[in-house]
Parts: sequence; C-alpha cells; structure tokens
Amino acid sequence: MSSGDIMTDKQAMGTFSRRQFAAIGIAATATAIMSPKSALSAFSYGPRKLSFRSLHTQETLSTTYWSGGEYNHAAIQSISYLLRDHRNGEVKMIDPELLDMLYVLHELLDSKEPYHVISAYRSPASNALLRRRSRKVAKNSFHMRGQAIDIRLPDRNLASLRDLAKDLQMGGVGYYRRADFVHLDSGSVRSW
Repeated sequence: MSSGDIMTDKQAMGTFSRRQFAAIGIAATATAIMSPKSALSAFSYGPRKLSFRSLHTQETLSTTYWSGGEYNHAAIQSISYLLRDHRNGEVKMIDPELLDMLYVLHELLDSKEPYHVISAYRSPASNALLRRRSRKVAKNSFHMRGQAIDIRLPDRNLASLRDLAKDLQMGGVGYYRRADFVHLDSGSVRSW
C-alpha cells in the first residue's frame, strides 16, 4: 500500500508503559522550554507521517506529508480531501503548520492509532449552520481557513493530549471533555 492510499482497516490500540509515560513527561517538559520551531526540529531527522480516520465518512488515510526537507504537496492534497467539509464535500488546503503540530503531538505521545477526526475544514455555510446551533462556534473560525481540527486519539487520554498540546505552544488548544475532543489550530497561542 502506498503512503497516500486510503485504508479501511482499524489499527490495534496500544497502551502506555511506565517508561513511555516517563518519556512523555520528560519530552513535554523539554519541549515546553523550547520554542515551537525547535520542538518540531527535534523530529526533523526523517519523514513525517500522519494517519487519520474521519468519523463522519469512515475514510482513513496514512501518508508521509514531509520528507527530504520539504512538504509533499500531493500528500497534503490527500489530507485536505480527507479533512474536507463532510456536509457538502468542499475542500480547502490544510495548513502545513497544523500538520506539523499534529505530527509532534503524535510522536511525543507515542500513539499507534490514527487521529480520529470530528471536524476539520468547514465551509462558511457549515460554520454558519453550527453557529445557529451553538454559541461556542466562532464566527471567523480557523476551521474555515483550513487551520483547525477537532480530534481525539483512542489510545491516549484526552486530557494528556490537551496538556501536551498546550505545553508545545504551537497554536490554539481547546478542550471539550463532554464532547470528547480536543480542538487544535495554527493560530496564536491560547487555550480554553
């Protein structure tokens, strides 16, 4: 299977060992004192691969979006298609900085699962629909720019994902415990 193939197999879930948990704590502490760019450069030695499962379409994708010192535009297009607005099929290019944030988180958490995606790109029409249903939806949402994603990792604790994302200081982090997801965006550093 090539790195851009859409897959339908579910991967096996992993668990934390004490050693992995300690390593994550050390890595999180070290990354917290680094700049966001140096946190990413700590993982720049090889290809960057991401895996996703869209919870609305049940499509999955595993692809290498960065290798040889540059972004793979075909892979980013495949990611953007998977992360399209599931309501109307509209596609927008996903910000590579958001992908880098997801990559660093996945590596530090040592997850074996793909990101489960609740929401990524939203067309203005979808965002307006959601705003009518909830005051928590921003009028100028980063989702409409291809700069935000709402995710979970089934083999990792949601609060741990949130805490590490906040420590990285690579963008916005929102925690929605009741809805069971973490919002990440490549905007300014802030949390809620």
